[in-house]
Amino acid sequence: MPENPEDRGRDMAEKAEQPPPGDTEGTGGKKGRFTWKKVLLIAIALVVVGSLVQVIAKSGGFGGALNTTGGKSGQKNAPSEVRTPTRKPKTVELGGQKVPRQAGPIIVVNPGLVTPGGKARVEGAGFDAKSTVDLLLKTSGKQSQGQSLASAKADRTGSLSTQITVPESVGRGATVVAQQRDADNVAQAQLVAGGVVGSVKISKQVGKPGDSVSLNVRGFGAGERIKVYWGRVGGTPDAVLTADGSGGIGRADVKVGIAPTGVGTLILVGEKSKTTATAPFQVLDLYPTLKSSPYALKSGRKITVSAGGFAPGERVLFYINSASGIPAFTANADANGNVGSVAFDVPFGLRGAQSVTAIGDRTRAVVRSGFQVMPYTPAAEPSTYTGKAGTAVSFYVTGFAPRETVTLYTGGPNGDGKKITTFQVDEKGAAEAVGSYQITKADEGGVSFKLVGSKSGGTAKAAVNSSQKQGQQGQGQQGQGQQGQGQ
Repeated sequence: MPENPEDRGRDMAEKAEQPPPGDTEGTGGKKGRFTWKKVLLIAIALVVVGSLVQVIAKSGGFGGALNTTGGKSGQKNAPSEVRTPTRKPKTVELGGQKVPRQAGPIIVVNPGLVTPGGKARVEGAGFDAKSTVDLLLKTSGKQSQGQSLASAKADRTGSLSTQITVPESVGRGATVVAQQRDADNVAQAQLVAGGVVGSVKISKQVGKPGDSVSLNVRGFGAGERIKVYWGRVGGTPDAVLTADGSGGIGRADVKVGIAPTGVGTLILVGEKSKTTATAPFQVLDLYPTLKSSPYALKSGRKITVSAGGFAPGERVLFYINSASGIPAFTANADANGNVGSVAFDVPFGLRGAQSVTAIGDRTRAVVRSGFQVMPYTPAAEPSTYTGKAGTAVSFYVTGFAPRETVTLYTGGPNGDGKKITTFQVDEKGAAEAVGSYQITKADEGGVSFKLVGSKSGGTAKAAVNSSQKQGQQGQGQQGQGQQGQGQ
């Protein structure tokens, strides 16, 4: 059995005190007297014992293992790079899953659910005896750098137990990595950092987006910002509140955010502490309205649409004769969910009944309405209804679309045979003495004309040397004479 250093020091001191053989009374004949030789020997013995104790303590002697408690000691040279074991363990099948054939290094975190800034204990086994093990925090599966947490000394069985402090900035899921220095022994354990559960009371539990509700909040960090979400966690918050010095809010008025209809959840998240608080909430359907004015009009004319009942500030998509794809135009609802009057020109090519669909961009609330596109019915009067060959005929037209181009045709049974000329009408869709045509010998028996608008598609017809038209003209003149006699 090895000699104890302290016992060895005492033996040396006792020998120094004993008198030499034959002198029972001690040196000088007086019992117990110290000499300079005795004092020197005792000092040397004490120095030797102190040095041995320091060496044994530094080497982890006396048969025990010195474990850190997560402090700064042992971390001066701790690495930050997360290693991947080069040896792949051999596995066997168990219930369709592969499990290691032999036990290797392993660690567990207790408790596994820790609040940011809280403490947890890491316990491990399977490392080399009396080896140094570094503990790192990894927040991403592909991350190669970790945050140093602590360093621990394994005991003579390769086991360790040490305490760590979870960083304030840790996410909801992280991994603790334990890797032995100068050896391919690496173990990992999942760490779930869950926020502290706060509380929130809501003034009412039923409403629609845009309604006002009051919140009473408790259990958050003092003075921290609190993000408010409706039916989701993440993205842009619907509101941001600020806790008071006690971590609460006596009353905060907020608007019900945009969320799927039905039973949902109001969620509050502390920006720093990650404290969460939830409350159930029933989101009601939105029933928006939509109207157009006027209801009936012609292409190229302005129509005005207005809507209401959408979520406050929501973008509203307007579709014509459709409900998907690229909207015809968009508008933003005001703080009350209303879209004021939006005017647009009805495009040419629309005829008959049309539909307008308005859809909330986020709520997807839908409402439909409609309007009627009336056809253009222009009229054309020739400058003369009769004429011999060589007579020039022009036309007076009304009822076309503003500033559109009109084409004059002649010949054929419907007057749509040969193109004669084109002209442009004014902003009222009218023109005077346009489309000149010279009557031929063949036209003395009657000739018909058709005038077609290029945008509106409106058609006007006229005729010269037509007995039917002349008869109608005579009847009109006779009626005018009778009207004059009556007057």
